[in-house]
Amino acid sequence: MGTDVKTQTLMKRILGGILLSLLFSAAPAHANELPARISPDPPFPRILEEAPTIEDVAPGIEYADYQLVTEAGPLAIHVIAVEPRRSDVHLGSVLADNALESRGETVGSMAKRTGAVAGINGDYFDIGNTNRPENIVVRSGALLQMPYKRYALAISRDGLPHIAEFAFSGQLEIDQRSMALDGVDELPPPNGGLSLITPEYGRVPPQDDVTLVALQPLEGTPPLARYRVEGTADNLTTQPPGYYVAIGPSDYSVLDVPDVNAVVSASGDLAPLGLDQIEAALGGGPLILHNGAWFDDPDGPKGREFNKRIPCSGAAIAPDGRLFLIEVDGRQPTESVGLLRPEFAELMRALGATEGLALDGGGSSTIAVRRLGDADATMVNSPSDGKERKVADGLFVYSTAPAGPPVRLVSQPGVIRAVTGADVPLRIAAVDAANHVANAAPPTVSVVPASLGVYRDGEFAALHPGSGRLLLRGDRLAGAIPVEVDASPNRILITPTRPNVDQNATIVLAARAYDPHGYALALPPQLAWSANAGAIDGRGAYRAGMHNADVAVRIGSTLASTRVTVGSHEEALAFAEHARFATIPHGGTGSVAPDSTCGDCVQLSFSFGDNERAAYAMTDLPLPPDTIGLSFDLQDDGSAARLRIALRNSINEDVLLDATRLDEPGWRHVVVRFPPDTEAARLIAIYVLAPTGIELSDGSIELRNVRAVVAGE
Repeated sequence: MGTDVKTQTLMKRILGGILLSLLFSAAPAHANELPARISPDPPFPRILEEAPTIEDVAPGIEYADYQLVTEAGPLAIHVIAVEPRRSDVHLGSVLADNALESRGETVGSMAKRTGAVAGINGDYFDIGNTNRPENIVVRSGALLQMPYKRYALAISRDGLPHIAEFAFSGQLEIDQRSMALDGVDELPPPNGGLSLITPEYGRVPPQDDVTLVALQPLEGTPPLARYRVEGTADNLTTQPPGYYVAIGPSDYSVLDVPDVNAVVSASGDLAPLGLDQIEAALGGGPLILHNGAWFDDPDGPKGREFNKRIPCSGAAIAPDGRLFLIEVDGRQPTESVGLLRPEFAELMRALGATEGLALDGGGSSTIAVRRLGDADATMVNSPSDGKERKVADGLFVYSTAPAGPPVRLVSQPGVIRAVTGADVPLRIAAVDAANHVANAAPPTVSVVPASLGVYRDGEFAALHPGSGRLLLRGDRLAGAIPVEVDASPNRILITPTRPNVDQNATIVLAARAYDPHGYALALPPQLAWSANAGAIDGRGAYRAGMHNADVAVRIGSTLASTRVTVGSHEEALAFAEHARFATIPHGGTGSVAPDSTCGDCVQLSFSFGDNERAAYAMTDLPLPPDTIGLSFDLQDDGSAARLRIALRNSINEDVLLDATRLDEPGWRHVVVRFPPDTEAARLIAIYVLAPTGIELSDGSIELRNVRAVVAGE
């Protein structure tokens, strides 16, 4: 009995899958066995499509990229699974720029600098100021920062991960007098006692009422070690990084300054896990998964922003000791919408974990991995800032498996998925048994079956629909790349999803195509675009006319369309009527008040002389549908502070945007266009942020004629 075309195609794909499984039977197995598909229970949103990619990074280290379409929106999930008890796997904490106080450093930079094969961002930190992490830091067994009452992740010397709230008790013995050690790598607070400073603190700033005693290590692992006194340092000038005892006012009256060559001994320990048991530790919190269930941690960071879907980073532990480093992108409606904390906990549980804590999230959420065939680890997620943020510290994974001769050929991408007419660039490399890049002569590449396409100059050109593979052949080396070529995608997404352009101006539209499983398909550079007004070329560059237009793209037999709004108009907002004053921290100095001499003017006065960092004119006003920007008149005070706006989008996320810098005294008009696809629903505030590196005490600006910029005529 004969078979139809669909049945023949299905049979070819099944046979192709069998051949590929045989071909890859010699490749390393997934030792950590990350699930090929994840099935989190509620409250995790129901999964509609799932496109997983799983690959080995090194022995005992595995990486998974789960691209999901859920009822809540798309989710991009990145997971590193680690077998920490292996002798050829090592975990370590890394400080930005090797200092507690720093300019910050990206996760990708820290990974490359230290030779890590994977890593994730760590603790919350004093962003934009000292960039100092908030909680405990242990590096290579040395305590560099005292613990804070919040859960942290520790790696014991046997390689096993632990999550605990740590406490420290310590003593300094000076001239045979034992006194409490009040701090490590922090200066004593006003009326404070004794602190021990190490080079990781960085340069020591001038500090009134603090006596600095310079030390030289004698024996032990600093900071808990024995030291020799070198002399008294000048506390009124900046001192270079080094070892110091800082004596605050409360102890100065009962402690004589030690003589040169006197011995100072520092001792102490952590609980519940002793410092002699810990190799690395860094802060995080809150604990969100405990004994396999959601845990509402009272000590974790709280606030409105944590009750929304946000980008997430975290660490989770399985009962057998496996460690999962997890990052979920967010704040990107067409890429990934992020997770709520209970949903994040359920994701951890679905991976097999029973304990898990959050790390710093939002724009800090970053994960780096050495992809198969690459020499270095690089960022693999899409950060919500649009670029990789500099953070304070991170946890990194190292492979000590020795380098060996090449054993196989691999490529990125590891699977080719394309529609006919697409060109797919390939990076082909030889790797050894531990997936380290190895030297080998360039291979020959053949396409099987030949009708699928052509390989030349590092690219595969897809010619006809079907399944097959690229065979890689080198000097006693082999490899294969699965190939799927489709005539038509299952669905098409046009971005931006809410395009707007001025009359006679140009906007570039892009098409994304997906197969039935949700995997992205490579597309030809020229597509069949069309528009019922204006003009559009094959690369998606649309030149507007005078009116809105319907734009469509056809790929094979699949068609997608979008409405392009042309031009914009403005609608007044009742900003002056609703504006009220707030600061961070709460209770700061300043005010919001109407100016009777200036119509609908609102005067925002502020003072950044103490700890105040931001002053707000809060409004929480609904925005008209299709709002794409905000405009207002500004009387600039020339203070060099930053003016920003706070929005809330349609999925209840906060969106913070720069408006302008206050560096042009006098009245001027300001227009802030929102990023594409923001879907702003409410204007929360217009606010002033203290400038970085500039002393600023008082300031005052005025705002008037606040209006929504709305797409369309």
